[in-house]
Amino acid sequence: MIVETKVVGRRTPFERRPLDVPAGPQTLESLLAHLVRGEVAAYHERQAGVNMLRVLTERELSEATLTGRVAVGPQAPGGTVAPEDAVRTALTAFRDGLYYVFVDDEQIEALDAPLTLRPDSTLLLVRLTALAGG
Repeated sequence: MIVETKVVGRRTPFERRPLDVPAGPQTLESLLAHLVRGEVAAYHERQAGVNMLRVLTERELSEATLTGRVAVGPQAPGGTVAPEDAVRTALTAFRDGLYYVFVDDEQIEALDAPLTLRPDSTLLLVRLTALAGG
């Protein structure tokens, strides 16, 4: 499955990356929980390397200069994140309408909605932002 993310109102393009999805029946809630747990694990892995000296390769430096932003990552470790707290926050944000979810171009509006996922399915997460002054 391919996961795409977009923040409405930002010029940045969609971020696309592959995601391994557990086999068997899925609901939006179980899919989001799987996604969030993976993100928390990746965050903890990145935090483990924060205090290490990070040197950019020539290729990384060239790519970064094309985007206009060169960064080697955070210099101080962030806080710890409990996976279940992060899942709870993501589900609450969905219920509050802070982001929309589309699977294969179809909007999913209920957490208990059954999903049929294929290896070539696309999950699109669109984060909404509040308008200034309103």
